[in-house]
Amino acid sequence: MRLRKLAAATGVASLVLSMGAACTENTGQQGTDEESDNSPRIHVIATDPADSMGPAPEVEGAREGGTVYILRETDYEHLDPQRTYTVAGWALNHLISRTLTTFREDGSGQMVLVGDLATTPGEDVNGDCTTWRFTLKEGIRFETGEEITASDVAHGIARSFEQSLDGGATYIQEWLAGTPDYNSVYAGPFTSGQPFPPNLEVDDEARTLTFHFDRPRCDMPFAAAMTTTAPVPRELDTGVDYDRSVVSSGPYRIAEYERDHHILLVRNEHWDPNTDPLRHQYPDQFYVEMGPDDTTATERVVADNGNDRFAIAEDGVPQALISEVLDNPDVEARSVSADTSMVWYLRINTRRVTDLSVRQAIAYALDRQSILIAQGGEAAGTLTHTILSPQTIGYEEYENPYDAPPTGDPERARELLDGRTPELVMLYRNASVYPELASIVEESLEEAGFQVTITPIEQPEHNPMTRDPNNPYDLYMSSWIPDWPSGAATIPPLLDGRNIGGGSNNTFLDVPEINEEIDRISALPAEEAAPEWMALDQRIMEEYCPMVPIYSIRALNVVGSGVGGVFISDFLGQPAYYNAYVIS
Repeated sequence: MRLRKLAAATGVASLVLSMGAACTENTGQQGTDEESDNSPRIHVIATDPADSMGPAPEVEGAREGGTVYILRETDYEHLDPQRTYTVAGWALNHLISRTLTTFREDGSGQMVLVGDLATTPGEDVNGDCTTWRFTLKEGIRFETGEEITASDVAHGIARSFEQSLDGGATYIQEWLAGTPDYNSVYAGPFTSGQPFPPNLEVDDEARTLTFHFDRPRCDMPFAAAMTTTAPVPRELDTGVDYDRSVVSSGPYRIAEYERDHHILLVRNEHWDPNTDPLRHQYPDQFYVEMGPDDTTATERVVADNGNDRFAIAEDGVPQALISEVLDNPDVEARSVSADTSMVWYLRINTRRVTDLSVRQAIAYALDRQSILIAQGGEAAGTLTHTILSPQTIGYEEYENPYDAPPTGDPERARELLDGRTPELVMLYRNASVYPELASIVEESLEEAGFQVTITPIEQPEHNPMTRDPNNPYDLYMSSWIPDWPSGAATIPPLLDGRNIGGGSNNTFLDVPEINEEIDRISALPAEEAAPEWMALDQRIMEEYCPMVPIYSIRALNVVGSGVGGVFISDFLGQPAYYNAYVIS
């Protein structure tokens, strides 16, 4: 589909940006719409300080009181905001931790970047994206009643460098240090003894934080929405144990946390809605129950009995239950569904599969349609051939350089192989639907002449193994959801050769010309960068083919009949809870 290009607006950090149109409209209310919504997703970076103040717009029909239940299979990897790097963790963190900026949305397809702790989404001091200043709002308090200072935010950022605390986004750390090896510059407040990282200027009296970068970082307002910038009071920082004792700056605080069993959030009496442009405080409590898998949780919420009337099955509807949910009008009416920015790829280890024609043959041969069907078909997503998600700012679809049928083109692949029968080893997670997906890859590539061996690994070990540049595997299937809806949050982390090793570049593509182009585009204002990221996407696929994009994911979750206000977040690609309320 062809999509409207973005249009630049005037003013400092002011943009009106269009994203890919959703396949179906998600209004933020329960239920889905089978009709296609061809209107573009509109994104705005707010310039009027009033847009960054509260209270957030009221949700129609919402009332106060009651408990909302969140059902999920496992505990969160982290709730410590500086260590949180999962969308589910971010969704819960929205309720307990505020950040310098945030994305305000309601499921209608419009998303506004606003100041959260800050009065605006940031000031580009010199007009060249090398110096950014954020001024905190007055009267924002922790759950203790203490007012949040610039030093509290700076301590949160400083601890994100700390070598003893794993996890979390690393954009701001790398930008302040001027290198991906940021610990060589600053090892964190506990290890180094220095309270703040270099190039971060803190003025508590003026309530300001000023970031100085060695080169333009025009996406800083977006990066400031990461939980990296959540405030942490130094005197209450328990280090590795902070996961269970996060000091709230949001509308809810942690009252109980039994690891692998449950979390109870209750109202934070010191949260001031007049400072918050995003959140509400409708329920009395949120109760997270851990244990039920996606099938059990979905079946319970479908049955709609007892407390499950007030529950959300957070892990999504499994493939086996999609028809049961969508073919039942009553259940379908209380499901939430939307396209997300998450894309699945078959990634190719370019250090092992060095011949471009072999990688191109993989792209022609892959049966993407069967992979999508195994995940649930059209209800699970839409086939794509671009690295960037169709939900990316300024997305423009280009002609597929490997224009095979969705089921693959083994004949064209064999032509490229020219009699060769390359041996490939694919790593896959030994869980859920992954063995079936690996078999589909094996079968479709072998039909084209490849010799494929599929090798299982336990799920927690999969991603660390694929990030090892010396891993013995040629192929692996994995997804990516950008940290904000810009090409800057996809192409650099996935394909910059300087991110090999500790980052997410597990194709190990390292082309100096591509790295230089990433630097050039990263220095452009967002409205100018968007079409350049699309052009680089096309160039990488045509000239290097380090991965095969398969499909962009569509989220589908079932909600109990007693819950309103839940919607699929464009930012998270999963249910957001800050508009949730209990229906009497």
